[in-house]
Amino acid sequence: MKNNLIKFLKIGLPLFIGAWLIYYSYNQFTNEQLEQIYAQIKGANYYYVIVGLILALLSHLSRAWRWNYMLSQFGKPPTFLTNITAIGIGYAMNIFIPRSGELSRAIVVNRNHGIPVNKAIGTIVAERVLDFGILLLITAIALLLSQDVFLEYFIGGFKSAFAKANSSQLLLYLAIVISVIILGIFLIKRLGLYRKVLDFLKGMKEGFSTIWTMKKKWLYLIHTFFIWFMYLAMFYVSVFAISYEGTFAVAAILAAFVAGSFAVAFTNGGFGAYPFLIAQVLLLFHVPETVGTSLGWILWLSQTALVLVYGLISFILLSLKK
Repeated sequence: MKNNLIKFLKIGLPLFIGAWLIYYSYNQFTNEQLEQIYAQIKGANYYYVIVGLILALLSHLSRAWRWNYMLSQFGKPPTFLTNITAIGIGYAMNIFIPRSGELSRAIVVNRNHGIPVNKAIGTIVAERVLDFGILLLITAIALLLSQDVFLEYFIGGFKSAFAKANSSQLLLYLAIVISVIILGIFLIKRLGLYRKVLDFLKGMKEGFSTIWTMKKKWLYLIHTFFIWFMYLAMFYVSVFAISYEGTFAVAAILAAFVAGSFAVAFTNGGFGAYPFLIAQVLLLFHVPETVGTSLGWILWLSQTALVLVYGLISFILLSLKK
């Protein structure tokens, strides 16, 4: 019963949050603003979107090639085509069931080339660790470039909140903060979150160690940087699809990219959260919310379509091989 509830929450909760964000964000817009969003999406220059999709596809192919540098440790590695189909199926599965794509990838190479599922999953975990490290690096750079914007936002928010608050409200804020701290301590002890964090950090260390001791590690790292460069290039190029009289600062693009990346990582393919977070981040850089929302939906819809088509083709190719 408990396991079923956890599984339901893993699938249902991100979908609920995404649906709520869509409902919340669109209730903030007037009819005129909604028409502007629709017109911007309809009138976008999809040449740049197509170029962005090609760059994204190159990153997927590079990921398929990179995987064999690790899988080769277990004997004859799978064919490049097998890896392409495994990754395509994995991406498509993650849209519907978060984190199911990793298992799907492992099963594909197991059934087609006999690589043990647990070992295949180990290589996927190691690559996820490295990818997460790269994302943290990009996040740090984005924060460094945008520190003035974020500091102004948070300091302004605190000043505004305390300026409007009377003594009873300040006491209420203090009580809420204390309650959150106590609840956090309780949950850490009750759910063993401290141990889980330690295990996660240990897994990151082991993942990096595995990568560093493998053969052809430099080629593996080159592919990793190429993958992330393609991600960034895809996002940057797609920005030009939107008709906007102003300019997008590099810091704004980088910050929006980070927000979108975390949205995809922690929800069902970024459903609802991706366009919302991109719009909110760009708003901090004085990009109109209608423009940010339009861009977010163009990026999310195009990338989701690519993943679904890629996944469908992968399923067909895999079935033909059988």
